[in-house]
Amino acid sequence: MKLLTNSAEDLQTIRKICSILDYSGALVPNATAGMVRKACEEAQRMKYAAVPVFPAYIPMVAEELKGTGIAPQVVVGFPSGGARTSVKVKEAEQGIVDGAGEIDMVINIGFLVDGEYKKAEEDIRAVVDVAKSADVTVKVIIETGFLSDIDKIEAVEVICNAGADFVKTCTGFAEGKATVHDISLLHQRAKGRIKVKASGGVWTLEDAAAFIEAGAERVAGRYSITHQLEMLGIDRL
Repeated sequence: MKLLTNSAEDLQTIRKICSILDYSGALVPNATAGMVRKACEEAQRMKYAAVPVFPAYIPMVAEELKGTGIAPQVVVGFPSGGARTSVKVKEAEQGIVDGAGEIDMVINIGFLVDGEYKKAEEDIRAVVDVAKSADVTVKVIIETGFLSDIDKIEAVEVICNAGADFVKTCTGFAEGKATVHDISLLHQRAKGRIKVKASGGVWTLEDAAAFIEAGAERVAGRYSITHQLEMLGIDRL
């Protein structure tokens, strides 16, 4: 992948990347209100797709992004996926009440690795049922760093069966990062039934472009993406 510039041709690619980028600058353990507001401001300048945050900050993000078309995104069961289903459901319900337009939930990784596919599916479906009643998108994080390729393939089937909208590679809090191999594998297995999101290791616009070429329809990025845009002389899109 060639380095992107601020040429007219490359700006088309950059606009596409930004339009499908979930800007996770404030999705960090030490997130503060100031960091959340900064992430919202940068998302508006660069026309990112969504701003994911911990549940406590969703009311603030919903207010900051009102009328912008950028989705307030709540994380559920984050980052381990090991919470009881009832807890995940409550997080989803409260997040929607607080203004979330998207949910990124973590699969129960242990269920998946143990081959307890029905349990994993039921866990996801319970959140999906809440989300669909409010027309809210659900992305399911599988933490590819813990999984074999067979596990990843099974995860796609579980997520499809549960009715979610996306399979997502990683939280960025655990082992493993998004790879072109994994995005290609998930995309091929999904066969258009669900979409694929690349998360973890998307440090540059070029990373994002490579994942999109491999089949990702959403990507996640933090401040390094905004910094790169600014270094290219792009203050807003």
